Amino acid sequence: MSTPTSPHDHFFKESFSRPDAAADLLQCALPAHVIGALDLATLRTTKGSFVTPNLREHHTDLLFEVVGRDGSPALIYLLMEYKSSPERWVALDMLRYASDIWRDWLKKQTERGVPWPKQLPPIIPLVLYHGTDRWTAPADVAELIHTPAALARYRPHLRHELLDLSKVTDETLPVGIVSRVALLALKYIFRPEISERVVEIVATLNKLNECPGRLAYIRTVLDYLIIAAYELNAERLRQVVKEEFHEGDRVMPTIAEQWLQQGIQQGIQTGLHQGRHQEANLLVERLLRRRFGLLPQWAVNRLAMATAEDLEQYGERLLDATTLESVFHESGTAVTD
Repeated sequence: MSTPTSPHDHFFKESFSRPDAAADLLQCALPAHVIGALDLATLRTTKGSFVTPNLREHHTDLLFEVVGRDGSPALIYLLMEYKSSPERWVALDMLRYASDIWRDWLKKQTERGVPWPKQLPPIIPLVLYHGTDRWTAPADVAELIHTPAALARYRPHLRHELLDLSKVTDETLPVGIVSRVALLALKYIFRPEISERVVEIVATLNKLNECPGRLAYIRTVLDYLIIAAYELNAERLRQVVKEEFHEGDRVMPTIAEQWLQQGIQQGIQTGLHQGRHQEANLLVERLLRRRFGLLPQWAVNRLAMATAEDLEQYGERLLDATTLESVFHESGTAVTD
C-alpha cells in the first residue's frame, strides 16, 4: 500500500480499513438494492492503492472484496476526494482506476492458479467527499464526453455512487463508534463547526472502552484533529479531551495531552523529513493562528526566517505556551523584531 501523503489519507485508511466501519459506511452510502445484493459479513479489505502518484495529493482509496448473495464475487472501490472543492474529472479518474483494478484482479487469479476467467467481477465505485463547496462533478464518465448520435455506441459508461458528507445529517450517520467518529471528523474538519462538534467526536471515542486497538485509534483521531482541523483551537481540543475522558479513565487526559504535543511534532517533522520545509512552516503558522489569533508582523517575519531546528522548537513550545512571545522566546534574544 502506498505511503500516506496527507493526514486525510492516513485517517481515512486507519478508520475504514476496519471491516465493521467499512460496512457501516457502505450501508450509509450505497442504494438499498445494492446492499441487499451483497453479503457484508464477507467484506474484507485488499492490499494496494490504485491512485496514481500525481493524484495522491487529492485522492486516497480502499478496495474491498465481497461475496454477493448469489455467491459470486464483487469488488467495492472507495475513493476519497479530500480537496475542499470538487474535481470535475473524478469520473474519468475512476474509469482509469477501474481498469487497473480489473487487470490486478486477473493477475491475482493467475497467481492463485485459478483457471483464466471468462468474465470480470463487477466494481461498485463509491466517492466519499467532505469538501465545503457543492459537488457538481458528473457521476458517469459518459457525461464528460461530447458524442454525436452516430457515435454514441463508442461512449463508455461507468457510474459511481457519491457520499457527499455536507448533504448527510448527523442523525443519519452510522451509530458504530469508529465509523461515526470518522465520518463526523471528516464532515467538519474544514468547517468552523468543528469547534463544537469535537465534543461529540471525543465523547464517542470514549465509548470504545477496552476494545482491541482502542489507544491506537484514539491517537489517530487526535493527530488528525490537531493537524488538519484549521478551525479548531488547540486549547479547545485539550479542554474537551480532559472533560470527556475524565470520568472512568483518569489516565487518558495525561496520555492524550502527550499525544497532542506529539501530533504537532509529527506533522512538522514529516514535512521536514520529506523536504517540504514550507509545508512544515505553514503548519506551525496555522497552529499559532489557531492558538493566538492573527499573527503580528514580527511573528510572521520570525517564521519566514525559521530554520528546520527553529520550527521543531516552536512546535515543542506551542501547546504549553501561554503567550505568542513565549513560543519564540530564546534566552538572551529579543522576542520582537
